[in-house]
Amino acid sequence: MAELTATRSLVALPFQPVDVATQVKARRLVERGEADGRSNLPPSDAVAPSATEREIVSDIRAERERLVNALTSHLRAQNDALATLDTAMDVAKLRNEAEHAISRLEQSHVGWKGDILRLLRDARDAKKEYDDFRIRHGLARPAHDSGEPWKTRAVLAFFVAVESGFNSFFFAAGSDLGLVGGVTLALGISVVNVLVLGFVLGLFPARWTHHRSLLVRTPGWFLLLAGLGLLLLFNAGIAHFRDAYERLGEGVDLNEVWAHLREQPFGLVRIQSWLLFFLGLFFAGLGFWKGYGLDDPYPGYGRIARRWRQAEQRYLDTRQDRLEEASGIRDEAKGALDRAIEQLRGAALQREQTLGARARIVQEYLAHERHLEEAANTLLAAYRDANRRVRTTPAPVGFDTVFAFEDRALDRPTIQALLAVKPLRADPDALLAELDGLRGRVLAAYEAIFDDAPEAV
Repeated sequence: MAELTATRSLVALPFQPVDVATQVKARRLVERGEADGRSNLPPSDAVAPSATEREIVSDIRAERERLVNALTSHLRAQNDALATLDTAMDVAKLRNEAEHAISRLEQSHVGWKGDILRLLRDARDAKKEYDDFRIRHGLARPAHDSGEPWKTRAVLAFFVAVESGFNSFFFAAGSDLGLVGGVTLALGISVVNVLVLGFVLGLFPARWTHHRSLLVRTPGWFLLLAGLGLLLLFNAGIAHFRDAYERLGEGVDLNEVWAHLREQPFGLVRIQSWLLFFLGLFFAGLGFWKGYGLDDPYPGYGRIARRWRQAEQRYLDTRQDRLEEASGIRDEAKGALDRAIEQLRGAALQREQTLGARARIVQEYLAHERHLEEAANTLLAAYRDANRRVRTTPAPVGFDTVFAFEDRALDRPTIQALLAVKPLRADPDALLAELDGLRGRVLAAYEAIFDDAPEAV
């Protein structure tokens, strides 16, 4: 028997109508009806339908059963999908995780509130001390940042080493120990010249001369001038000592060197002694420069500024660490809740779409079932009319019977069970409200931590 309809998809179940005209020709219903009619078949008193009528009805019923089976499979697949959409996520687990995150945030808030407030108070006190110092001393500029102290120490050590290297050659000529003796003597001179005189003068008296108070500025100038004089005297004495050291070696009489320095301060004999004098002044000047630049030129300003910056940095570092920890807790909990909310909303929308599609396909099936009945009656009429036209005896009473299915497939218990919409285990709107409330509580717990730690001191 020819197929009644084209191939169907079990997902969308497109119900294609039966092409009645094609079926009439394919089955040769007119020819078969006339052939039976000429033989007056079926007999006028026949109760059973003819073979052709049975064939038509059988195929129509088989077509309907095929569609019913396809519809049953489709409804069963829909029910399976609906079951997975019925609150597939573990809401209890999400609720526990959110509550745990809120608890962790609240505990973190309590635990760090005292520390962060103390650090904030220390930073603000240091800032106030810094501002008061600037106002009290009339300072409009920010304090100079001297950089890392270890760099200054490294540079000073380098200056001492270089000057010692130069000086060792100047003293090697008169030393019984040669270069070793000259290096030892030169190292001691360089330490005194660069560190004790140059660096200390730059670090203290030179900076005191900037002080607003005369009680500090005046002694600063006095000590600076005295120190510079002592620096000149020291390097001149070293140069005269070198002259005598080259002539007499380690038997030099310091009293004679001092007397010669007072009587003839410019009476250096060797050019190396003059070089030693100016070299000493040069490296002492380098030490002075490093001492002066080790801190802000205004006495105490750099120390106050460093205290403020360090207190502020301690607060900001602690704040950053704690906020990163809290942000991790917040993001983890919020991410899980966001995904759950999105999943729940998507499931609710998909459920609504699935139920809407089910209602449409049920209506389409009902219409198609009626169409199959109409198609069956049209095919039967083609056969019967041709039979009536040529027969010589009355047509059987069955020719006036209208075909109809014995039942409606949608009334069958199996179909009714599949069409029954099971109530949801939980109200999606209530779950969405609960999850959204948990998300709000997580954010509020985080904001409480954030509010206690302002970014600006």
